[in-house]
Amino acid sequence: MADEIAVKLGGFDAMNRALLAATKEIRTKAVRSSLRKAGNVIKKAAQQAAPVLQVPTKTRKSGTVRKAIAVRNSKFARQAGDEGVFVGVRPLRGSRQKRLGKAGASNPNDPYYWRFVEFGTKKMSARPFLQPAVNKGSEAVKVFMDSVVPQIEKLDAKARNVR
Repeated sequence: MADEIAVKLGGFDAMNRALLAATKEIRTKAVRSSLRKAGNVIKKAAQQAAPVLQVPTKTRKSGTVRKAIAVRNSKFARQAGDEGVFVGVRPLRGSRQKRLGKAGASNPNDPYYWRFVEFGTKKMSARPFLQPAVNKGSEAVKVFMDSVVPQIEKLDAKARNVR
């Protein structure tokens, strides 16, 4: 049972060389915001595909998993000197936990059970919503490319005017 889905894109050698030549500020601002836009394409597809509980119970609310799907910056990519984003179900931690209550099975705001829905269990078949959303990868790549190129050109022109 996999806990994450990774998409690796190839064939961007020219863009990669241009990004390496650009300043770190340009790379960070342009690439990170463009990756988030591309991630939002996959996020919306996952939210549409996520099953919603029809009859709420004391410990489950309708739409908890759907609302918790988020695009987050990848600290692992940043530590490696790259940029990246994750699209996944955001756990109930930090300020959300303070606002929505203690995490766990008794809290209807905690989407901890998303793994059971996505991958299934011995007693329940899988109803994947994140894996099919990755099929929107080609659309996400298009959004990324349409967004990153103008931003890099704009930030590069701004940097040249400052010098």
